[in-house]
Amino acid sequence: MNKEAMMLAALDRVMRTLKRRPAGKQRLGRGGYRLLKLISEQPNSPTRVLAERLGMRTSSLNERLVRMEAEGVITRERDAKDQRVFLVNIAPAGEAVLETLRLEREAMSQVIEEILTEEEIDKMTELADKLSRGLKEVADKAD
Repeated sequence: MNKEAMMLAALDRVMRTLKRRPAGKQRLGRGGYRLLKLISEQPNSPTRVLAERLGMRTSSLNERLVRMEAEGVITRERDAKDQRVFLVNIAPAGEAVLETLRLEREAMSQVIEEILTEEEIDKMTELADKLSRGLKEVADKAD
């Protein structure tokens, strides 16, 4: 197995371990914390604005928001000024989920601080950012 394959296998193990966290039971899917946090920080946001901030297609975000609304974590209301626009807000149940996720992330951060030194965390963050940017550039060129 070459070094790159070994690295990918190690990253896969880390991701599988992270996905086993209790927060996964919230069924929010990938990026659920980020989306709820954004909605919480920007009340009454139009779907289009949220999609732009998240780098998603509006139609993809709408599908996700419909599911989240059905689960009771967000509310969507038509804009009184433009009935074509939905304004998105976090529901009380969503605030509770967001707090649970925040506490979960905080606990995971503490565990990571016990495993890695501050220098290792900085280096890992730097490398993950570099890899993410590089993979995004490759994907953008392929589109």
